[in-house]
Formats: sequence, C-alpha cells, structure tokens
Amino acid sequence: MKLFNIRDLYQEKYREYIVGSADTGKQSVYLVYGEAAGNEKRNMTPGGHDEILFLLSGEALLENSGQSIKLRQEQAVFMDPDESFTFTALSDCRYVVAGTHTVPHEH
Repeated sequence: MKLFNIRDLYQEKYREYIVGSADTGKQSVYLVYGEAAGNEKRNMTPGGHDEILFLLSGEALLENSGQSIKLRQEQAVFMDPDESFTFTALSDCRYVVAGTHTVPHEH
C-alpha cells in the first residue's frame, strides 16, 4: 500500500494532479484529478489509453466530431484510446480520470 498526497502531484503541463507510473512504479494504471473553472475548455485525449472520466461536481459538455454529451455531477463517461474530446466546464468542475495502458508503452 502506498499513500499519495494528491496536491503534491500537480503537473503544470496538464493543469492536473496525476498519480502515474513515476509514482507507483507500475505502467498498468494511473489516476488524474482536475479542477476547471466555469467556461474553461480542455482537450481530453486518452492517447492510447482506456479512460473513464468521472465528474465529481459541476456540469460539463464533452464534444467531438458532432457528438456531444452533457455530464452532470456524479456521472461518468468511458473514452476509447483513439477518441479525443473538448471538455467545456459549464460551471466550476472537479473530476477524476482513471486510466489503464491497453498496450505497454513508455511515457
């Protein structure tokens, strides 16, 4: 068992807190915690990973290729490894992304 203080794991590049392979010593799974202010947009790209985005609070809109999904607090969406979405926070949001490496690779 290993304890992580999520606020110590902020990555400016992604503007998220990430528990990843450098922290766990494993390539199999990772966890992301993010906060987005109302009207903020972010590109959500699994980049070869299976991911589930779980909206802890707020409302958000996910859009890609003419498809849009409105997420409300405590809803989740699965993203395939080759999908890419624009995440628009409709209100202040907090979210978690859990992901796994479907094919072993280095970061």
